[in-house]
Amino acid sequence: MELVFEVSNPLELREGCARSWTFGPSGGVAGRSHDCEWCIEDQARHVSRQHVRVSYESDAFYLTDISSNGTLVNGVERIKSGEKRRVRHGDNYLFGRLEVRARLVELQRSQNHRQHQTFSAENQSVDELDPLAALQARGEMHCLIDDLSTSDEGRVRSRGSDVHAHVEREHLLVPELITAPQPDVSGHYPQQPDGRAGLFWQQFGNALNVDLSGVGSSGREALAVDVARLFKQCLEGLEHSSSTRNELKSELQSASRALVSDGESPFETSAIESVIKQLLLRQPTQAAQTIARSFRDSQAHQVALMAGCRAMARSTLEHFSPQRLHWQFEHESRFCFRTSGSRWRAYVQHHRTLSQDDTWSAGLWGRDFADAYDQQIRLINAL
Repeated sequence: MELVFEVSNPLELREGCARSWTFGPSGGVAGRSHDCEWCIEDQARHVSRQHVRVSYESDAFYLTDISSNGTLVNGVERIKSGEKRRVRHGDNYLFGRLEVRARLVELQRSQNHRQHQTFSAENQSVDELDPLAALQARGEMHCLIDDLSTSDEGRVRSRGSDVHAHVEREHLLVPELITAPQPDVSGHYPQQPDGRAGLFWQQFGNALNVDLSGVGSSGREALAVDVARLFKQCLEGLEHSSSTRNELKSELQSASRALVSDGESPFETSAIESVIKQLLLRQPTQAAQTIARSFRDSQAHQVALMAGCRAMARSTLEHFSPQRLHWQFEHESRFCFRTSGSRWRAYVQHHRTLSQDDTWSAGLWGRDFADAYDQQIRLINAL
C-alpha cells in the first residue's frame, strides 16, 4: 500500500517544490527542511522544518504531528502533538496554509502497471509486424499518455531512501442516486431525532423576540442560563419594590384612614419570589397575571403619590396666599395697625403656631393628599 499526499492549493508553494509525494511502508518526514523526504516550502513559511512524520504499522499509515504550528484534520480537528493519527482515504490536512489531500493506493496496482509497461516495451518489435496488434498498442499508448498526463513531472529524489513514483490512477466512486434532503421547516434549528429540541429553541427565541438560528448549541444554552439569572434578579427587585410600597402605604394610612386599598395582593404576606415560582410550576398563566398586576400596582402607587404631593403643594401655597393671611389676621385681630411691620410680626407668629400644631399638617395629609391619592388610585383601577 502507498500513501499519496497532494497539495490542493499549489499557489501557496514556492517554485520548485513538488505538489505531491508518495510514501511507502518505510514512511518518512514532510517539512520545510531539505533533509525531509518531502520538502515543502510554503510562501508564508507556516510549515515547520519537520512538520509531520508518516509511519506504516499493521497495514495502515499513521501521521504524527511534530510541528510547532499544529495540523488540522478535515478543517475542524487539531491533531495533538506527538499523537499518531491513522490516515484514511480522502482525509484533508492543513499544514499551516497548505491544504493536503491523502489518498491510499494499493501497491499491486502500481506494480502491475509497471510490469505492463515493461512487457509492452519487450514485445514492441513483434507487435510492429502485426497491424492489428499495432493498432491496439496505439490505443493503449494513448490511454497511457492520458493517465501519465495527470501526474507531476517534477519528482524529487528522497535523500537516503527509495524513489517512489506517483500513482497513475485514482479510485473513482460510482455515482449513486440518493434521496433529496427535505427542507427544514423549523427555522433552521438543529433538531434531535424526535424534533423536540429544535421546536423548544424556536419557541424560546420567539418568546424573547430573538433569532437563534445562527447561534450554536453552547451559545443557546448559555443564553438560557443568562435569561433565568436575569429573571431571578427581576423577581428580587419586584419583591423589594413591593415591600417598599407596602411600607409607604402603611405609613400613609396611619396618617389618614381615607386611603383605599388596591385589592388583596399575595405579596403583602408572602415573598414575591417564592409565590411566582410556585405559580410558574402549577399555573403559568396566573403567574404572568400576578407579575403584571404587581407592576401595575407599583406604577399606580407612583402616579398617586405624584398626584397627592401636587395637591398638598397647591393647598399649602393657597394657605399662605396674601389674601388668605390678611383675612385670617383680621378675623383673629392679630394687629391693630395696618402697617407692614405689624403684618410681618403677625405672619411670624402665625408660622410659629402652625409649626407647633400637628393638626394642620395632619390635615394636609388626611384631607388634600389622601383625597388626591384616593381619586388617582380609583381612576387607574377603573381603566
